[in-house]
Amino acid sequence: MNITFFIIVGMLTLSILAPFISLYAVSFIKKRDFETHMKIQKRLFWTCIIAVVILEVQIRVSGGSGSLVSNSKYTGTLFFNSLLIAHIIGAVITYIFWGITVFSANKNLKKKKTLPGKYSTVHKKLGYGTIIGLFYTAITAAIVCTMAFFL
Repeated sequence: MNITFFIIVGMLTLSILAPFISLYAVSFIKKRDFETHMKIQKRLFWTCIIAVVILEVQIRVSGGSGSLVSNSKYTGTLFFNSLLIAHIIGAVITYIFWGITVFSANKNLKKKKTLPGKYSTVHKKLGYGTIIGLFYTAITAAIVCTMAFFL
C-alpha cells in the first residue's frame, strides 16, 4: 500500500467518523457540559482541517486527482465526474459552515463569557447544518472512493 492510498483511506475513515463524533459532542450539551462539547468539536475540526490539507498536498504531489483515479473504469463517466464535483462542492461548503460555527462560537464565548446565550439559536442551526454536511461529505466520499479504488 503506497502513501497516497494510505492517506486517502485515512481521510475516508475520518470523514465517516466525523459526523458521529460531532453528534457525540452534541450529547454533552444536553448534560450542560459545554466545555467537553467545545473541546471535542475544536479537536475534531482541526484534525479534519489538517487531514484535508495533507490529502490536498498528496493529491498535488501525485499529479492531481486525475492521476489518482486514472486506473478506475469509472473515470471520465458523467456519473463519476458529477459525483466527484458534488462531493468537493459539498465538502467545501460544509467546512466553511463548520469554520464559521467554531470561530463565531469562540468569539461569542470570549465576548459574552456566558453559555448558553442569544447566539445559541444561531449556533444550533449552524451546528446541525454542519452535521448534515458532514454526513453528506462522508457518504459521497465513500461512493467516490469505492468507485475510484475498490470497484
